[in-house]
Amino acid sequence: MAEYIEKINNLTLQYNDAITALQESYDMESSSQGMFEHLLSSNLKRQYSKKYEALAREYQGKKKAIFEQYKKEHPEWTKARKIWGWLFYIGFMCAIVCCSAAMPSSEEPASAVASQAVSNGQEAIAWNAENIPIPFLQDSTQYVSNPDHVLTQATVDRMNVTLKRLDNELGVQPLVIVVNYIENDDPFRLAQDVGNKYGVGYGNKGLMVVVGYLDHSINISPGRALEADLTDAECHRLEQTYAVPAMRAEMPDSAMYYLTEALYSTLKKKELPQMSNLTADTEEEELTLFGITFLALLAWCVFYLFKNRKYHWLGMVGAASLMANPFYEAPHSSGGGFGGFSGGGGHFGGGGGGFSGGSFGGGSFGGGGATSRW
Repeated sequence: MAEYIEKINNLTLQYNDAITALQESYDMESSSQGMFEHLLSSNLKRQYSKKYEALAREYQGKKKAIFEQYKKEHPEWTKARKIWGWLFYIGFMCAIVCCSAAMPSSEEPASAVASQAVSNGQEAIAWNAENIPIPFLQDSTQYVSNPDHVLTQATVDRMNVTLKRLDNELGVQPLVIVVNYIENDDPFRLAQDVGNKYGVGYGNKGLMVVVGYLDHSINISPGRALEADLTDAECHRLEQTYAVPAMRAEMPDSAMYYLTEALYSTLKKKELPQMSNLTADTEEEELTLFGITFLALLAWCVFYLFKNRKYHWLGMVGAASLMANPFYEAPHSSGGGFGGFSGGGGHFGGGGGGFSGGSFGGGSFGGGGATSRW
């Protein structure tokens, strides 16, 4: 490797001398122009810039030839260089993805979002059984209706996974509605009306959870056949243990995610999630995970730079570099307007999304469950 670097250095010095000589020639020629200096200097610079570019292309070609020759003479080094290069690239991309996933979410409280919407002139909607959207009817994997975006999409996705398990493993068909305002501030009425209107639950084993975040209310309503497994007292206990404390702390994502997990654990007769993991620890865990992932990425980059001393992906350590173009002139900007954009509207494919709508099982609700406020 030392011999290869020496060859590169000698080649670079040779071409740098040629560029220096070119610059001296330009200085002599430009000084002889006299009164026409301002008129001819720009044209002269362009001529010498082309000469520099020709030298640079010639230099790069010879440098590449030396490198290719070195690779032929050292096949094991060449193979290891390629393998390590791919490993570093894959590892770096994985680390970036992990850092993005571990980055703490900057969740804005739903109250702040609602206030901003009102200030922007958007009218707050009081939802009822007639106007509430039911995503499940279009996509059978979507059990959460979140039209006011009280919850983040990441939380909705995690809830849908657990709710799907309720459906598949226990035959309990759930539907969760999270909005800012409920018509007449009556989450129980909305749960009963939606559950009966759409027939949520096969064999009356449906489960409705309705939240009015800015109404400060929540209702859990089990279907008729589920009332023995999920009593009124149990519904109230789950609301008070998981939903209410986190909602008071303006953490609707934590409230609904852990409540969903608790409902699944209760019906599955498993150990319930601990409240200590619900509030402050959640953000601390996210920060810790992000910090560990970032340090791993940093260590990977440092190791990559250390390996670069041997394999030279980023450049030659200790090798001279070619002089920059001394005759370069920045291009003058042309007239106003933004170029490069062609007229005509873009084409956004309207092809189907590949999701099949779900159907509810014809269940009914008889008034069981509980309502809590915070």
